[in-house]
Amino acid sequence: MKFSLIGILLLILAMNSNVSGQERPVSIGLKIGYPQVVGLNLEYVTPLMSKRLAADIDFSYLPLSSNSTTVTYSNFGIFADYYFFKEGRGFYGGFGYSRMGLDVTKNVTFTSDGTTQKGAANIGINSLNLKVGGKYGKLFFFRWELGWSLAMNNPVFEVTAVKNGVTQNESFNSPIKGGGPIANIGFGFAF
Repeated sequence: MKFSLIGILLLILAMNSNVSGQERPVSIGLKIGYPQVVGLNLEYVTPLMSKRLAADIDFSYLPLSSNSTTVTYSNFGIFADYYFFKEGRGFYGGFGYSRMGLDVTKNVTFTSDGTTQKGAANIGINSLNLKVGGKYGKLFFFRWELGWSLAMNNPVFEVTAVKNGVTQNESFNSPIKGGGPIANIGFGFAF
């Protein structure tokens, strides 16, 4: 959470600076893929490094449910992207931090009396990310990204339910391990 607040403040400071960036330094778009699944993307191409260094923020939030389980998936990422050949367009490389969150509500059956109670668990997966990509277009753009995410912690799901002072724990495998490939496509508008 601290990283995200610092990143947002740095992005606001860069956007409010008196030094002008490229012609259309701000872009807002939609990304689809992994780990983003589907979410919003905000990018600001700073005037730094010959107008080739960009601050990039990704955010997604998806509530999912099936039978007795409800999962809320969220992903927040902050990146520094460097455009190799053009100001804010073309081939780029990026490095960043992301936090993937899963909040789970699951039915737990108590062994003492056979009753069922809702239990809750949540995990957060912090990761460092390295990616390459391409952004093409001016007012309307298309982008792609490929890379790798390295999880900084190991996710463990432990659902805990309490009924009449009795606690029941149930462990189950996480559907997402954290680290792995990054593969996104996106599109949006620059202004």
